Amino acid sequence: MARKKDINFALLGLGKLGLGFYKLWAAKKDEILKKTGFNLNLKKILVKHINFERPDFVDQSLITDDLKEIVNDPEIKIAIDAIGGIEPTFKIIKEIISSKIHLISANRMLLAARMHEIADLANKNHIYIQPEPSLGGGVPIISAIQRDLLANNVKALYGILSGTSNLILTKMTDERISLQEALKSREILQQGESLSIVDYEGSDAAQKVSILAAAAFGIDLNYLQVYAEGIAEITEFDIKCADDFGYVFKFLAIIRDHGDRFEVRVHPTLVPKNHPLALVRGEYNAYLIETDLLDDFMVYGKGVGLDATSSLILRDLLFLGNIIRYSPRRLDMYYLNWNDKPVAKIEDVESAYYIRFPCQDKPGVIGLIATILGKNKINIASAHAEVEKTYANSIGFVHILIDRAKEKQVLKSIRDVEALNITKGKVKLFRILKEV
Repeated sequence: MARKKDINFALLGLGKLGLGFYKLWAAKKDEILKKTGFNLNLKKILVKHINFERPDFVDQSLITDDLKEIVNDPEIKIAIDAIGGIEPTFKIIKEIISSKIHLISANRMLLAARMHEIADLANKNHIYIQPEPSLGGGVPIISAIQRDLLANNVKALYGILSGTSNLILTKMTDERISLQEALKSREILQQGESLSIVDYEGSDAAQKVSILAAAAFGIDLNYLQVYAEGIAEITEFDIKCADDFGYVFKFLAIIRDHGDRFEVRVHPTLVPKNHPLALVRGEYNAYLIETDLLDDFMVYGKGVGLDATSSLILRDLLFLGNIIRYSPRRLDMYYLNWNDKPVAKIEDVESAYYIRFPCQDKPGVIGLIATILGKNKINIASAHAEVEKTYANSIGFVHILIDRAKEKQVLKSIRDVEALNITKGKVKLFRILKEV
């Protein structure tokens, strides 16, 4: 075995993630030492309530509620943020960084809200920020772009970044059941996930995509500015219609570089059944990246679970340990929005679309809809439209597929059709992935 090299670190927080990481670290540290020569030495665990009863497997001598025991220890070079939330965590993280301690962060909310300030502080103190564990799961997408694809120009990224949502959509698709039925299934309940984190509105995914956009593309974008839709509106009938037209639903994050602007959005998307992302099932995440040299590049892996996230934390500990040993001072800088390119508003985004109009069952309805789409300069020459009568008496469903149009034109067309008083119920609109 190579000569032992200590990597001294602190763990901030001992909640669900903190305990999960602690267990994996305790189980793996000897094996890692044997393989790499690095001794992952946990020196302190910061907690809010020091007298709280904790599992017997935790070394109680490591626990402290005094941050100074960490920042004043010259041997501690790395801290892991497993606390969560914005405050008081941000105050703690600022003190950690100002003490020139490198940060591995699993705190999605904090990074998504304060990435710019954290990056500026890291630059000032010449320390590394490792944000990848904050995305959840174990897929190394940020490191793939920053290191493996360094010689490439990344043109676009399409990602399934919620393993829980992907598992739910897989369940709904396979069994043709509703979202509420899927949430009650054994597979979902076995994940041990709180139902509050399921992306009903897309805010969780918006946080992930804002971190990904900053770390991989240098886009300075608060998660509240990300266009996001959740999976709450997808029904069994939507699943059936997608299948009839050759698509499956995937909850996709999309980041595209158009040269003069970026496009950043996250929403349910209809993906062709033969597309690589359509084959990603269950609790798995995947990212497909368009590059200039490799064309399409894809990474895939487990998208939920403490072990998956803890795997990335251990990876980052080893990475930083190696950096600290051979190059203790970070020389490069984190640049956010270095090219000053704006992020396009969703109404200016171009995409392919599926629209379903629930209409009165009478002659000429399809013609009226087609006329309005044409007036709004939407080409439906290759679109498919039909009327179905099987789901309600006297109501037909008109399905329209659009190859490519601006979102503002599509939304105006829907409003114009609704103004004719021929629709009966909610018009459904879903974007289609045709870029790859």
